[in-house]
Amino acid sequence: MRFARPLQRLRETVEIVRKVTHGERLIYHGEVYNVPLPDGEGKALISSVPSRPSLPVYLATLGPKSLELTGELADGWLGTSFIPEHATLFFDPIAAGAARAGRTIVDIDLQVAAGVVAFSDDVESLTAPRKPGLAFTLGAMGSRQHNFYNDVYQRAGYADMALEVQDLWFKKQREAAAARIPDELVLKTNLIGTEAMVRERLRVHRHAGVNTLQVNPDGQTLDERLATLARLVELVKEIDAEP
Repeated sequence: MRFARPLQRLRETVEIVRKVTHGERLIYHGEVYNVPLPDGEGKALISSVPSRPSLPVYLATLGPKSLELTGELADGWLGTSFIPEHATLFFDPIAAGAARAGRTIVDIDLQVAAGVVAFSDDVESLTAPRKPGLAFTLGAMGSRQHNFYNDVYQRAGYADMALEVQDLWFKKQREAAAARIPDELVLKTNLIGTEAMVRERLRVHRHAGVNTLQVNPDGQTLDERLATLARLVELVKEIDAEP
């Protein structure tokens, strides 16, 4: 029962946004939101922005129930803390929600944050700088009781590590927390390493069913970042051309 209110809030938010993008007068009376307020002085308005009925709605969700709602209501999913080897943790509930709405998961743009893109034969030099960021996600993005990112990694089989990192973080042992992050996890949540390694990670994402990748090209200058991105695009084209 404790999930009902947040889920209803999410559902009503999507419904309100769709009213606005369809150019409708904003009158909405739900369980959570009332627009305009029944006893207020405000009046129902139509947005001055031109209507865009086909504007897609994306949701960034993590919990199983909110993922189901994404499949039911949204045009796309913005995934974080995503490991393609454990894609079913996310895609199964999305598919269940989509089925409830009379469609399938292929109707939804499955867009995931694939982390940093960097190429080097010195893999250790690429993994070490990413560990503090993961430690921050596991330790600082919420309380001990409620850290949705930590929960995801626990469900993916990293429960002992995730809880230990969180504990170290709350004890302000930040370096120890970062040191507890395994190289394997850094490599699975970023596109880093040799060209062969990155190519294989792209294959794993594709096989998992990911449609779109959000990436952060590494580099000290804009030209370096653009060069890294161009190199990744060529690899994506290679993967797309494979049978």
